[in-house]
Amino acid sequence: MSVGKQALFERLDRGPSFLLLGQSYLSIETGHDPLVGPLARSLGMDSLPETAYKALLGAAPDNREAAAKAISDAGRALVLPPSLKTTLEFPWNGVVSSAIDPSWRLGLQQDWRTVQETVPQRDRTRLSRDKADVQALMLFGGVDQPVDEKPPATKMELSRRRALAAEALSRIITDGLTPRGLLVVEGWSLNDWLDPETLYSQICDAVPNQVHLFSTTDDILADEFVREAIHLKVLVPHRETFASLVEEARSTGRLSDSGSTTTSTHAVRVGERRLPIDRSRWQRILPYARPVDVDLLDDPPAESKHRRFQKFREFLGASDGSPTWWAHARDLPFQRNFEKILADLVEDAATSPERQGPLLVVGQSGTGKSVALARLAFQTARSGRRVVVHIPRKSTRPEFQALDDFCLWAEEKSGANTLIVWDGMLEPDEYQRLFDYLRSRGRKVVMVGSCYWDADQFGDGGGRKRGRADKPVRTALRYRRGKDFVEAPATIAGKELDRFTRYLADFGIVLKGADESIVAHDRSFLSALYRLLPDAHAPLSRGLVLELRRSEERLGHAARTSIHYEPPTIMAAALEEAGLLHGLDARAGAAEESTAAWQDDPYERLLSLILLIHSHGLRTPLELALRTIGRDGVRNLPDLLSGIDIIRWDEDEQDNYTLGGRNQLEATLLTNSRRWGEEREADQIAEVIQLVRADSRARNGGPEIEFVMALLTAIGPQKNREQRKYAAQYLPIADSIAKLRMLVSNPVIYARLTHKEVNMRREWAVWDQRRQGPDVALRRRALEAAQEAVDEALREAEDLGHRRDIRMNLYVEQASVRGSQLYELLHSGPDGGVPQPLPSEEYISGELRELKRSVQSALECEATNYYPVDVLCWATRDTFKAGALSDEAAATLVGDCLSALTVIDPETLEPGQAGLYHSKFVEIASLARDHFLAEQQLKKLEAYDEPLAAFLYALKVSGFLNNEPRQEGVQQALDHLRRNPLRLQDERCARLAVDLLWFARTGERFLSGERQTLPLDQAAWRECLELTELASTYNAMPSLRVHFMRALALFHLGSTDRAMEAFRDLDRLSLEQRDRRRVINVYLSSWEDGAPRVFRARVLRVDTDFHGGRCWVEGYQRELPFDPSGFGPDQAVEGRTLDAYISFNMIGPRLEPPREPGERRGPTLLGPAAQQQSDVRGAR
Repeated sequence: MSVGKQALFERLDRGPSFLLLGQSYLSIETGHDPLVGPLARSLGMDSLPETAYKALLGAAPDNREAAAKAISDAGRALVLPPSLKTTLEFPWNGVVSSAIDPSWRLGLQQDWRTVQETVPQRDRTRLSRDKADVQALMLFGGVDQPVDEKPPATKMELSRRRALAAEALSRIITDGLTPRGLLVVEGWSLNDWLDPETLYSQICDAVPNQVHLFSTTDDILADEFVREAIHLKVLVPHRETFASLVEEARSTGRLSDSGSTTTSTHAVRVGERRLPIDRSRWQRILPYARPVDVDLLDDPPAESKHRRFQKFREFLGASDGSPTWWAHARDLPFQRNFEKILADLVEDAATSPERQGPLLVVGQSGTGKSVALARLAFQTARSGRRVVVHIPRKSTRPEFQALDDFCLWAEEKSGANTLIVWDGMLEPDEYQRLFDYLRSRGRKVVMVGSCYWDADQFGDGGGRKRGRADKPVRTALRYRRGKDFVEAPATIAGKELDRFTRYLADFGIVLKGADESIVAHDRSFLSALYRLLPDAHAPLSRGLVLELRRSEERLGHAARTSIHYEPPTIMAAALEEAGLLHGLDARAGAAEESTAAWQDDPYERLLSLILLIHSHGLRTPLELALRTIGRDGVRNLPDLLSGIDIIRWDEDEQDNYTLGGRNQLEATLLTNSRRWGEEREADQIAEVIQLVRADSRARNGGPEIEFVMALLTAIGPQKNREQRKYAAQYLPIADSIAKLRMLVSNPVIYARLTHKEVNMRREWAVWDQRRQGPDVALRRRALEAAQEAVDEALREAEDLGHRRDIRMNLYVEQASVRGSQLYELLHSGPDGGVPQPLPSEEYISGELRELKRSVQSALECEATNYYPVDVLCWATRDTFKAGALSDEAAATLVGDCLSALTVIDPETLEPGQAGLYHSKFVEIASLARDHFLAEQQLKKLEAYDEPLAAFLYALKVSGFLNNEPRQEGVQQALDHLRRNPLRLQDERCARLAVDLLWFARTGERFLSGERQTLPLDQAAWRECLELTELASTYNAMPSLRVHFMRALALFHLGSTDRAMEAFRDLDRLSLEQRDRRRVINVYLSSWEDGAPRVFRARVLRVDTDFHGGRCWVEGYQRELPFDPSGFGPDQAVEGRTLDAYISFNMIGPRLEPPREPGERRGPTLLGPAAQQQSDVRGAR
């Protein structure tokens, strides 16, 4: 048996396991869908359709009800084959299917489980993994379901439902599987309504080897999405069926029978009786509370001392949540003295019907409250005195009605009251609210809850010491010690400490002399656990985080003296009680009510810094952390950090050490709990930046430089432009960056730091402008300093030939600084208004020319980046609204903006950039429409700039300005641009003419689809070539669209060598500009009517991995690449001649298998061929 199968069996046994059943599940064995015949008869079809699903989508509206009934009746009458029964009878945690017939749901029904049928539209509750009440999720509805849950009847409706199906499948992957789970896919094919792209998009983020696809074929394995999922190692293909695998596993003893793990009935013990709990009641109570049933009370098997010690360590390291009941069955937890008092109080409350509230266990973290409550629930349930319900600590509150229903059942069956143990660590009022509700319903309950200590409610006892600021105020306490609450003390001493020592000795843990004296001296239970039981660090720390914020508020700010020290935070208390702060020299006379003494402590500074940095998702380099605390802190650093769990060391492959918290969320909570405010946090960040040291031997400046770059990105405006948490402190942060860059000798690092500094100064000015800050002079100085820095950096960058991305970022920042300075100038009037008089138009035009020069330089570095154009757009908007330019100059500025916007294809942008693009396009288009596109305004503009007027007119009549192009308008716009040859010598007009020509000839925007045919004759291709070469002549920076169209035109005009050279240039440029569509096959070589051409190609070479090869194409007498997996192993054989299409992407032409229109990856017909296909379909 293979290792892979063994791992699969282990995952199936461990669970959770989900089944995704495809629409071809009924044809796995025979290859024939038994539903096709009944469906064809119901529709009156002369021949059998390929699949029932394709026929159902093509059914006339009048026949859809009959077709659905035929599928429903046939599905219910169908006898499932044995292999399919094996698959469906498996104890799944959930089943999801794209099939619409009822057969699979009927097959799921078993004596030992019920089936909950759901659809994506109605599945709004948390996903269930219950094997006994399995969820059957119908992705596309069912033919036997209500009207709004029936399958889609049209392709448009299918597209909408496919999105809902993808969302539902995503919920299975993210919430249902967990990292341990398994998704089995069976009966799925490429023609499934859950198409390969949708399936891939949902499983690509699964953990490795988590999705297993059974009954695979060569066609499935050749699919590009399936191949990619296999390459990512999230999908494991199997040619055999899942049923055969299960039978093999059962025959070898690797899997048990299907229902054996789910047939047990839950029951509780009362006296000598077992009270079975029916399934519906169990399912209702389980999401909120766990009845302590007999399954939890079984005695463990006999174990060796080694095995018992392993279980002890596992218990110590258990995570928060439900109790480790198996540990209580083994009597592993230590029993504290207060637990006996708690048990007696519970028995007294059970015999006192007049009791008016819950019992409470109170104390700080790490005192054993949760363990004590779990032991109380376990021992009470084992004794059989009453039914016990345990509610663990969780984010959701229990449903009162569900608890009432269960308690009523328990009273009727047992005649005794019910014990509710709620370990919620909540305010006492929460427990009182549930207690009052149940009592008002007549329930006989005893309730025990847990909470932190609150002196206002529980008094000042328990050996707590007062700080000097505490005033003894006598108030009537709400809760009485020994009557309403039991304290879990933070100290351990005397006989309890002796018992604890003997308890540890039973597991082979012997206290050393130093440890024993420290524990005896500190008398802290938490300290003892920290020092003596390393496996308990994680759960103790989790409790510490929960308590930290409330505890710090109560304890306030206390001072340390050489005689008496009361820590101001629970974190400090844990360190002190663990004996980890003895290396610090206490300061006499530092007991004032201020935080200054504690702030100056090097260790507190270190912890604060590490957690602050980690709250932004970063870890602090060790050397940098040491510099922040100075030599005094280095002495005790190992002692401090080796004994606490809240700070973690990490080491990378280059032996670089970093410090951080356990996770970012916890670091954020701890940082926020200090309530320092953004200014103090920013001061810490600025101090750290100045302490950074570059590594002159490393090209990137070393780990500290990379750290500071990541930190500045995390706190800067790019991370969250709306919140800008530290916006008010950007200036001091920028000053610290300036000091750091002056110490850097590497010119690349210098340029990167300059970019960050300039960005911070400018963003501070923008923030201050928005709030209309009063210090105008400070804003101007900040922007002038930013301009000087970026100008100097760019001069050096150009001289040294820095990378394109570095220069592009600097040019964008340079343009942004100029735009911000212009905004400051145009809003320097009273209350931020336009000044009177306005600056001269000549001066403003000069500033705009410099800004556009920076934008152009940035675009020359990366033509498809939107951010330079965005700067031009908002500068245009602000200048236009200020009324600082004449109509002619304003029109030129708006025209330049629109031209730059039309060059960029929003489909190539990231979602964030695309959103900015669309909003700016609408904004600038509105300016043009409102002020320059009326007939009279255009005529006036012609006298000033005739090509600009032509450009704006063409945008208007074509519909491009509204993003609604019309064929007639596009042709009219193109004719208008061609009417005067001077117009096409204008860069803006030439760019637009290229796009207009393509739409006029094909009816589609260029690069707007996939595998589109090309209905162009030789004359049209010559037009394309002439225009693209004209655009390249008058455009200093032709777009990828111009390059692509030119290469296509050369290829179809027979200039194959020139075309291949053009494609090589396009390949290089698209790679440099990171265009996402460069590998998508956009077009197919076609006849003039738009029908795809079929070429004869002889296979010259097939690569060993079967993913590449070369063919000789007779029609062009040259070699072209092809993908053998697309043709299949029987066709892709060296020396064989095959039929093929020629497709085009930005890499160049390549061969692919011929397919029919409408097939998956088939051609999209344009031109007369598309109309002919539509007419044929209409006739049918």
